[in-house]
Amino acid sequence: MTRTATALLAGALFLQPGLAVADESHSLEQLVIEMAKTPADHAALAKHYRAKAADARAAAAEHESMGKSYAAGKLSERVQMQSHCKKLSEQYNALATQYDDLAKLEEATAKQP
Repeated sequence: MTRTATALLAGALFLQPGLAVADESHSLEQLVIEMAKTPADHAALAKHYRAKAADARAAAAEHESMGKSYAAGKLSERVQMQSHCKKLSEQYNALATQYDDLAKLEEATAKQP
């Protein structure tokens, strides 16, 4: 039922671009979050947040790798770019942790009667 409603909503937004433009403050993700009512809805949101956490960790690893690749560059470039990549990696890892926390909340909500 919820998947059907989400699909219909997505279809309506696709077919009526004026609706999406009229209120850009509500993304499709925001609408799905607001519409979550059943344990299955909350379990799906938990899965979504776990995927976003994995994506953030992948971005962190990518920046860690890029930081290492600057080791052979000029000293001024190396220090600046390694610092840049380290900061981004830390931010992506922190974001992943926040998504994990959201997933845990959604999983707990899904288990409530």
